[in-house]
Amino acid sequence: MSDGVADSEVFLRGRKLTISALYASDHEVTQGEYEKYCKYGGDEAPSDMCGVGANYPAYYVSWYDAVVYCNLRSKAEGLAPVYKIGSETNPANWPDIVKEGEGASAKYCGPTFENSKWDYVGDSDTDGGVTQDLRANGYRLPTEAEWEYLARDGSALSTNKWSGTNEESELSYYAWYKKDGEQANGGHCYEIAKKKPNGLGLYDMSGNVWEWCWDLCADISVTTPETGFVGESSYRRVRGGSRYTDKYNCSLFYRTSYMFYACHRRYEIGFRVVRTAQ
Repeated sequence: MSDGVADSEVFLRGRKLTISALYASDHEVTQGEYEKYCKYGGDEAPSDMCGVGANYPAYYVSWYDAVVYCNLRSKAEGLAPVYKIGSETNPANWPDIVKEGEGASAKYCGPTFENSKWDYVGDSDTDGGVTQDLRANGYRLPTEAEWEYLARDGSALSTNKWSGTNEESELSYYAWYKKDGEQANGGHCYEIAKKKPNGLGLYDMSGNVWEWCWDLCADISVTTPETGFVGESSYRRVRGGSRYTDKYNCSLFYRTSYMFYACHRRYEIGFRVVRTAQ
């Protein structure tokens, strides 16, 4: 791709991108799916105030927690885990992993605070952080380019402002978001797949909860690799807006200027998984 997409900061004119074949979950990972393998870290967990139930999206989930989930689910389903720390793909053996329970009933989450053994912060980083093997067929977070491609109905040439539509008058059919006049903290997120899907059959890519991507946070240029910025950063990218943001923040070209550490757990951030197709 080299023609560029109007308003996109990812699909730039002159940037060469290849979106390889992949499977994408049609919904944000739910609380029921997340809690099968993982626990909530810190002092917060889903509640009635923010939306709670098996079919609500998982939130208060950090980027660390999301990669733990991906590998644990991959192992449980007989798939090759994507993520490693060093050569280790089993999160149970990762440094500073947080564990609750024993045996088959054990639940895990990532470190509560910024952790240099999990973060990659440049060439001088001897720990290396979490790395990914995109040849593996297990679950993973989408790269930012993959996320935007999926949100654009699988077409980098899509001119839609939001996932599924270009018309503001139709947005409420596709997205949960903060409408004009509502309080910023009014209401809560909603059960997945209650709005219309986009052209690929994917739900809630605009609104409901922000979604973690693989990428480190940084500006993108025509020389940025397909997997995103490589350099010194402890922040990870979120996309898509949430129930708590307005229509502009839910647009496909919006990349929030607020940067989230990989350890951040917020009531408005969840994630979606993809898999590399063999």
